[in-house]
Amino acid sequence: MRIAIPVIDKELQRNRIAGSLNVIGYICIYDTVVQAGRWMKTLELAPNMGELLPALERENVSTIISRQVQPMALKVLVNKGFHVYKSIGDLLDENVGKLLENKLITFDMEAAMLNAAVCGGACEACSTDCEEEKVVD
Repeated sequence: MRIAIPVIDKELQRNRIAGSLNVIGYICIYDTVVQAGRWMKTLELAPNMGELLPALERENVSTIISRQVQPMALKVLVNKGFHVYKSIGDLLDENVGKLLENKLITFDMEAAMLNAAVCGGACEACSTDCEEEKVVD
């Protein structure tokens, strides 16, 4: 199984889970078969959020562990067949271990709504059409 995990960086804090998955951050693709990760800038996989999911699919990622997920992102991820889990704390190795022991809970809409903001506050990062939905007086 391959797991995508957003991380703080790919150097000093590569084993600390970042707030959420985004294209301007860093990511670890962890392979449970070889028990090793590959760290990179998320932009190395895809230039925007719309292209990130197909890139993760090409990497054979089926699972995502994250501290937060916006409701719309969760809906898209689940509809595309990804399993999305809420991390416990921010240590990468601990969370991979807990996932393999079936001790992580899946993100549900209620959990995603706890930290939700309108459009996640970052339309430019996710390239959604929320700009078109704004009402102009």
